[in-house]
Amino acid sequence: MIRKALLVLISIFLLQSCNVGTSGTWKNESIEKDKKEEIKLLNDKLFKAIMSNDVKGVRALLVDKLIEKDGDKIDKLINDISTTYKSESYRVLDEYNVENSSTNISNTLLSGASKDNDYVINYLALNKDMYTSLFIPNGHSNEILFTIIYGKYDDEWKINIFRVGQYSLLKQTAPDYYKLAQESYKKASLIDAVNYSSLAKQCLRPADENFKYKKENEINDFHNKLMNEVNSKFSLPLTFENIESKPKLCSIYPQVTAEGYFPMICYYSNINLKDTTALKIENNKVKTEVNKLFTGLYKDKKAVLYRIYNEMPDGKKIIDHYGIVDKIKN
Repeated sequence: MIRKALLVLISIFLLQSCNVGTSGTWKNESIEKDKKEEIKLLNDKLFKAIMSNDVKGVRALLVDKLIEKDGDKIDKLINDISTTYKSESYRVLDEYNVENSSTNISNTLLSGASKDNDYVINYLALNKDMYTSLFIPNGHSNEILFTIIYGKYDDEWKINIFRVGQYSLLKQTAPDYYKLAQESYKKASLIDAVNYSSLAKQCLRPADENFKYKKENEINDFHNKLMNEVNSKFSLPLTFENIESKPKLCSIYPQVTAEGYFPMICYYSNINLKDTTALKIENNKVKTEVNKLFTGLYKDKKAVLYRIYNEMPDGKKIIDHYGIVDKIKN
């Protein structure tokens, strides 16, 4: 998985507000058939070039100003995706065609108004004929979203805006995780709520400022509320005073694997990492304390993961650790 944030900014111009000058907007099946087919051929070329790490092929589809501004970023992005997100095909999430009576105006696209996953696309229209295509490579549970915005230059379509970002984790989007966080909070499972909310934040802006979920403000406000509450209750590092070896809790965060989401608990221990027998004995005591402190953490899980350190992690360097998977019998 392209780590946490693949929200790579590759666009030319800043957003503006208002939709004055737009003469018509069409979505999905309402778009003119010939135009849909024309864009599909371009998307097929783009997708094939990205998956084969064909930088030259991708650049051939971009407007010159985009290459001038972000050429190096584009090269790196293509390399990252071609090695990490290999796929034979893609699916279209949505596509939009906008015809404007003038240029250099703001276009705003609404996916809908009533569903949890509804979103708004906003961009500066450099051309009278604009086409937005959102598509997702198939075959991955952690999905990325391509947001490709074309402009018509005379008789040729060129890409003005090219963005790629995390759309889902384990096929769950930001609003999906927001809902899970709310449910966990109602059950008084604060750590689960924080973890789900953190996953929501990771998927919240798959196209940076060009893409915004209609519930984004709600999601951010709820996340801030949870973080304030957890920080007021638990000050890290937290020493497990009931354990004679006095291990210290460093962090708890959501770990997404091919098997699913698991809470990851990291703590510092005075026991040498090579003494695995003593570490396991201590870990059994840590599990008991974790269960007391964090309501619901073990509920409805296949496992809880532990990382044990002999040095307090600072998030800046990689340090040795010993891992324990605590499988839960249902």
